[in-house]
Amino acid sequence: MKRYPLHTLLRLREHRTEAARQVVLEKQRAVQVCRDACTRIEHEIVQLGNERAHQRARLLDPPPPGVDWATVLGQREAHVDWLGGQIMAAQQRLAQAQKALRDAEQALARAREDFFRAKARQEALEKRRDSWRGEQRVLEERKEEDIAADLMLARGQASRPLH
Repeated sequence: MKRYPLHTLLRLREHRTEAARQVVLEKQRAVQVCRDACTRIEHEIVQLGNERAHQRARLLDPPPPGVDWATVLGQREAHVDWLGGQIMAAQQRLAQAQKALRDAEQALARAREDFFRAKARQEALEKRRDSWRGEQRVLEERKEEDIAADLMLARGQASRPLH
């Protein structure tokens, strides 16, 4: 297995984390589009329901002069039925939009999990880098202490008279 330098791995992790973050943002936009579609369809259903209720209330309004009562009543009933069909079609579209929303929310949840996993891996690598740097600092300090001790020892031996 090939080992890569730590800084290369860190850049790779940062890239993967950023890519995962972009996927999360994309999935969030998709969820918002699905929510907007559901809201739009719900408003359409409400408007159709209000229109149907209004037309039902007008069923028994007197017909315009010179028009047969039965014809007007038949047309009005047909229009109310047509509105009912439009409501049912909108409800089916709403069910499909809600399914798409659930799917989009699940995809977003998976993308968030992937992002947090990538972020955790990046942070673990950064922690390992910081730990390595700390160890290097300690080794450097020990080396400097050893050099200073050697100098003190050498100075102490140099100041002694020779016998």
